[in-house]
Amino acid sequence: MTPAPVSRATFLFAGVAGGIIGWFYLMSKKGSVSKDSFQIVTVITLTLAFFMWLLWLCTWMHQWHPLLTPTWSGE
Repeated sequence: MTPAPVSRATFLFAGVAGGIIGWFYLMSKKGSVSKDSFQIVTVITLTLAFFMWLLWLCTWMHQWHPLLTPTWSGE
């Protein structure tokens, strides 16, 4: 079972990436953006969204289940 913040953030990252790609798709159909530019934007957006999501996930997992716990020396 996936924790709620992970699924919410996954949908958020996918939604933002889909929105950017969709906007550029509409602009390419309108003629404002060339087909080559649309393809480049699509690849860059998908790569950027995936790696930003992965960085966020690693950070979240590190804070959710830390590998090291703080120890108090008792001074």
